[in-house]
Amino acid sequence: MKTELRALRSAFTRTGEAAFSVSLKSLVVVCAVWMVVIAYVVQEQLPKNVISLPGQTKAKHTVANMAPQGWAFFTKSPRDAELVPYKKSKGDWKNISLTPHASPHNAFGLDRRSRAQGVEIALVLSAAQKDDWRQCTSSRHQCLNSYGAPARRVENRSPEPILCGTVGLLQEKPTPWAWRDLLPEAHTPERVMVLEVTC
Repeated sequence: MKTELRALRSAFTRTGEAAFSVSLKSLVVVCAVWMVVIAYVVQEQLPKNVISLPGQTKAKHTVANMAPQGWAFFTKSPRDAELVPYKKSKGDWKNISLTPHASPHNAFGLDRRSRAQGVEIALVLSAAQKDDWRQCTSSRHQCLNSYGAPARRVENRSPEPILCGTVGLLQEKPTPWAWRDLLPEAHTPERVMVLEVTC
């Protein structure tokens, strides 16, 4: 074992060169500096709270310029409403959403079609009107069936379209965590739109 380690060490170090070493004190200093920088960045992005760092008001401008996006850049609010696409097939509505992205039918995230579906929904919605939405407080299928005839005919210009034919878009709001035991579903419908989509 010792011979193998010596051989491995000699393979990665050249003869005659001094080995590069870092003292523990230097490592602690570098880590401490980065922890201070991270603390100021995090404190700047958080809402007002009881913690106040020394010189925080003076460093505010510098921190905002160094890390302008904030933490919301990386996450989506879990309370935002979601648009779920449905397709009418043989008189019945079928959910054609490709989410969640990391599911097995998306090859655990390797298949990117679920990401493209959001863009496709946005393209279809851009051709619709605000008045095409109708309020809905009943079940999903009742909302879609009670809409009646499609509001309008729109063209789907996506290169590989999924939304074709009679398409229903159901806007659903997540059930608040505090009410999770009061409602049977994790999402409740808010409004609905039915369009005739040509591909």
